[in-house]
Amino acid sequence: MNRRDVLKGLGLTIGYTMATPGIMSLLQSCKTEVKLWTPKFLSIDEGIIVKNLIDIILPKTKATPGALDVNVPEFIDLYVYKVYKEKQQHKFKKGIGAIIEALNVPEEGVSKLEHKDYDALLAKYLKAPKEQRIIYKNETDKNNQDAIIFNALSGLRNTAVWTYKTSEQIGENVLAYDPIPGAQIGCIPINDSTKGKAWSL
Repeated sequence: MNRRDVLKGLGLTIGYTMATPGIMSLLQSCKTEVKLWTPKFLSIDEGIIVKNLIDIILPKTKATPGALDVNVPEFIDLYVYKVYKEKQQHKFKKGIGAIIEALNVPEEGVSKLEHKDYDALLAKYLKAPKEQRIIYKNETDKNNQDAIIFNALSGLRNTAVWTYKTSEQIGENVLAYDPIPGAQIGCIPINDSTKGKAWSL
């Protein structure tokens, strides 16, 4: 998965147009060391799977921190635990369960899954032909496993990107950031105004 393509393709189309103070506070409270993280809503195994999927979607590079560096999985778990209503939580769990089933977890447990297992699953669904993705998205059969997996992975990706872009570290150090914006200057190339960077939310 290519981070630049993901960020460019999503923009603000994921349904989050602004981050409320409460959400920002929740996001900034996620400071646990990745290895010490114990999920609030997910099981330990589900947390491991979510963490590995998100790490592939938004990996660390030489120039930028990855999703794990800014505690994206921790925030998503906490957000689902504190904000989602029971029906939304059930749908989220059902999606994670379908993902786990599709990964064919070995008898030894999720720790035996490899990077290629996660990458193959993401590629199968999120890189499916556009026509197939539309079919998955509009599927009305609530028991269609392929549609459940696609929508769960798509939702996880979208939420991860939104969380990543909203985090303080990324907002201030990676994206174009101006704590006290001045005059609005329109009709100039983005390379001239922000050196090609998107504005921090």
